[in-house]
Amino acid sequence: MSQQLSMWTCQYCGKDTSDVDYDYLHGYNHLSCALNAEFKEDEFDHCVLCGVETPYKRSTHVDMRLGYIDGAGQLCSACWNRGTNHSMLAVPEWLIENNPNDQILGSKVRELYFESKK
Repeated sequence: MSQQLSMWTCQYCGKDTSDVDYDYLHGYNHLSCALNAEFKEDEFDHCVLCGVETPYKRSTHVDMRLGYIDGAGQLCSACWNRGTNHSMLAVPEWLIENNPNDQILGSKVRELYFESKK
């Protein structure tokens, strides 16, 4: 009996939903709790260092964001640029397409890197 009652528990607020009218439920959760959780996903994320609102919604996947650090969270552009060296090297597409061997491609990318440091 306790296992049946445990499924009638809202996963958001932890309260019993067994006596709530079906029209006010989303599965076994309170409809209001489910809507509030969904609404929060549309809120913009804040920088974990300075608290500034970032241009990314919480629902935006981390692979589609700049300045997200796994295990830490989202950084604003100012904190991201201040704390990390983001040097990048552009590799021409033709170089990748014309060198199917990874070892040769790697050596050519390294050549590009050293040429850019001159």
